[in-house]
Amino acid sequence: MKITSQRVRMTLVAHALAMAFAGTAVAQSNATGTIFGQVTNASGATVVLENVATGARRTVTVDATGHYNANSMQPGAYKVMLVRGGTVERTLEVEALIGQGVEASFETVQAVSVTGRRASIDVTNTNNGVVFTARQLDALPIGQSISAIIQLAPGTTRANPRIGGDSFGGSGVTENAYYINGFPVTNVYRQIGSTTLPFFAIAQAQILQGGYSAEFGRSTGGVVNITTKSGTNTWEAGAVMQYTPNWLRDKPKDTYYPETGHNPKTDGKLLTYRGANTANDVFGSAYVGGPLIKDKLFMFANIEDDRFTTSYISKDSDSLNKTNGWTKRKTMTPRYMVKLDYNVSDEHRLEFTQIHDEYKKTQQNYGFDYATLQHNDIVAGGTTGDGAKTDDSILKYTGFLTDNLTVTALAGRFKSTYPQSREGYVPGLYQVSAPLRAQVPGLTYNNPQTIGGTIQVPNAEDRQSTLRLDVEYKLGAHALRAGIDRNNVSSVNGSELAGGGEYFYLRSDNPNANVTGGRSPASGGGFGPQGYYVDIYHQSDSASPKTDQAAQYIQDRWQITDNLLLDLGLRNEQFTNKNSFGEPYASQRHMLAPRLGAAWDVHGDGTLKAFANAGRYHLQIPTSVAQRIAGNPVHIDQYFTYTGVDPVTGAPTGLNEISPPFSAANEWGKPKDARQVAAANLGATYQDELALGFEAALNPEYTVGSKVTYRTLRNTIEDWCDQRPVDAWAKRNGIDNSGYGMPCLLVNPGRANTLTLDLRGNGQLVTIPLSAADMGLPKVKRIYTALDMFVEHPFRNGWYGKVNYTLSRSRGNMEGQVMSDIGQADIAATTAFDFPELMDGADGLLPNNHTHVLKAFGYYQVAPEWTVGGNINIVTGGPKSCIGNLPHALDQNGTNPGGWYGSANFYCDEKLAPRGSAGTLPTDFRIALNAAYSPRMFKGLTLKADVFNLLNRQTVLATQPVYNSGKDTVSPYYGEVLGRAPERQVRFTAEYNHKF
Repeated sequence: MKITSQRVRMTLVAHALAMAFAGTAVAQSNATGTIFGQVTNASGATVVLENVATGARRTVTVDATGHYNANSMQPGAYKVMLVRGGTVERTLEVEALIGQGVEASFETVQAVSVTGRRASIDVTNTNNGVVFTARQLDALPIGQSISAIIQLAPGTTRANPRIGGDSFGGSGVTENAYYINGFPVTNVYRQIGSTTLPFFAIAQAQILQGGYSAEFGRSTGGVVNITTKSGTNTWEAGAVMQYTPNWLRDKPKDTYYPETGHNPKTDGKLLTYRGANTANDVFGSAYVGGPLIKDKLFMFANIEDDRFTTSYISKDSDSLNKTNGWTKRKTMTPRYMVKLDYNVSDEHRLEFTQIHDEYKKTQQNYGFDYATLQHNDIVAGGTTGDGAKTDDSILKYTGFLTDNLTVTALAGRFKSTYPQSREGYVPGLYQVSAPLRAQVPGLTYNNPQTIGGTIQVPNAEDRQSTLRLDVEYKLGAHALRAGIDRNNVSSVNGSELAGGGEYFYLRSDNPNANVTGGRSPASGGGFGPQGYYVDIYHQSDSASPKTDQAAQYIQDRWQITDNLLLDLGLRNEQFTNKNSFGEPYASQRHMLAPRLGAAWDVHGDGTLKAFANAGRYHLQIPTSVAQRIAGNPVHIDQYFTYTGVDPVTGAPTGLNEISPPFSAANEWGKPKDARQVAAANLGATYQDELALGFEAALNPEYTVGSKVTYRTLRNTIEDWCDQRPVDAWAKRNGIDNSGYGMPCLLVNPGRANTLTLDLRGNGQLVTIPLSAADMGLPKVKRIYTALDMFVEHPFRNGWYGKVNYTLSRSRGNMEGQVMSDIGQADIAATTAFDFPELMDGADGLLPNNHTHVLKAFGYYQVAPEWTVGGNINIVTGGPKSCIGNLPHALDQNGTNPGGWYGSANFYCDEKLAPRGSAGTLPTDFRIALNAAYSPRMFKGLTLKADVFNLLNRQTVLATQPVYNSGKDTVSPYYGEVLGRAPERQVRFTAEYNHKF
């Protein structure tokens, strides 16, 4: 009987779907949902859709063929009522999901009613994405972050931990777009990550790897589209408390010097001790929602705070500064969200969302002794108030002006500030770096500067204002959608070396080899004949850039036949980047991005869908690019030999210059002319994508699917620093440019670029057309191919489960706007393509290549009071590279630009070492489990425990690829572990919810 009943239900749903697609067009936005269907007897019928939670109603007319379509529906549960003559004849219940269509048809077959259950396959959809609801996120053992949600989706992987972020389809971490309630919240300064809202305020999260329609752009990676919870007609309140204790956290593994075979003093020795590290995490969240005016005005508010306290060894065993090697840190992330929904009428709705996202850090530094592995209690500086504050304000209007015409308008803005206060910082006191092998025996090297690296400029901030208008119109078999949007972005940001400069002590195994641009250490006297010398380095980058982004699009969802849907779109984008004075330095106009999607309901019953999509996607460059390219940066090196070291300050004494000051990119602190920093014909980064796939409902219990994806990066923007083609052009054209020093410029590698430069130094710009052959750069290449497969069990019979498997390959000569393997997050200004010589061997497996990825997750209600969940993530390791000095034969006279960069070439031990050819990192295998108990006697209470990384496999996720340190010297850090999977930890949760 059970099998027969299932067959009847499937037949009915299939018949309803076939009727629903007969001649109707479904307009569908990725920010809202769509409800559509068929009425058997359309005479005098209307369909009323009522939001179960808020009572908001919308009435739509049934056309002559019996079809209806309700677009731009807020996600959530709906009662769909068939009304005739003022009387409700039938009622169905469905759930609208963002970016998806749901069918609700009214018909009777042999006196059996069609249920309102959502179809297993959405045959109205052509994109490559998945939607996770709040219920699913609450039941699964995952971290409470947007990144954790992303990692549930197929085709996504964690990026190199050196710069963080998430990779979609082999792309770089700066290539993703993030939205909350339709408002773009991507970090505008570096494009890594986004505004974070309280986790329990998330209603639905849509993760799109590709194939999205023309309404979305500014992404060559993926799209994260989040809708927030709203108040309902029932008041409810709740609270969540979580505790992740140190006593149930496994100890992190220590880091050792790698076995290089060239550094006997350090090989295999302890580098970083982590056995004394501690960490405790306490999280609290509270929410309340309900009607301020029943059926009219609703509010939902959620506030959370996460307090993470840790103590850890913050200095390596070779650190010069022993007074601040132990750090106690406390981070606080207070966040809140307030959402107001106003149903002005059945035809007009207003939404307002306010989000506050803050990160605060305080820390104190103490001394640590590696001889005893003990720390003292003497404070040696620290940080208070360091962090970021972001506020987002979003106002959205939706108007159902007619059954066929819908208008949505959005206005929003956000502001991020970065307050800081550093204890113990001494301005003007240079930092000191002196690896053990670079220290002269008998001398004392010290680093009294307590702040390392760079510090940000004062009053740093980012701002963005957004306006957007979308119009949807249904015209027979066509669902037309068009829109415009505009983002205005500005930043005040930058950094400089703490203390103003740094002493880099070096040692060459060949003292007679010349340093970059100068003489040999042996010729400089002092300790130079023994190979010892020092680089005095100065660096500062700051700017106040602006960016204008605009787009227009049109989309036509054309139901060609009962079973075949075409989704035709065209997007036109414009990007303009401006320097601190508001002058454009890079501009791209009329960037056309066609999008094409198709969905074929093969049997006409919704049990098998074949789909395809193809499209072009453009990507902007963020405001951070202006720091060096269009600002007044300082990057100056100068080499000296020395006769001694000040034991207090660590400064070299008895200096003897062996090179003049030099700047590899001619960055001497002089403001750059906006007309001379980028090619006049600079084109935007863009990528083409093609995907083919199918989904099949085997039965009501299981759905399977597969997809093949091909992505290729066609163009990119990178900085280029090679003056030789410019000199050659000047010589051919009889121009004396002997006094000209070219900084790095923004160009399109592998293409013709037209420059405008002041070659003569008289203020008169000269137009310089350079062909791709003139410049000598290879074409940009990044090709991602993947096969995705999945099997899913919808939540039925008390359990839900899904398994995704991806077989992929990412290969080329460019990862994206960053070089994560060397930790370089200088967006669009990496070492790639600076000079042709640096690209030798650059073609290979890229850092985000992970051949096999298996994801399995689900939950099971084992008893009325008990639920268990699991999450398995298995990812094969990324490729390893060896990046070293040029062979001597290629740089005998020191004129090869690859030699100027030191250990930045795909050569090791005098031989070519192509990218990704140095081996593969180990497989990252993580299992997370949870159990939840909801006692009947305490209604609304849930107690839960989550275990993350159950097997405690602290897999190596990143190693140091830089092979050399100085001339003819193998770095003692080559192969050093730079990132691991987090150790096993347990999280306890208590949640209480009460409905009034």
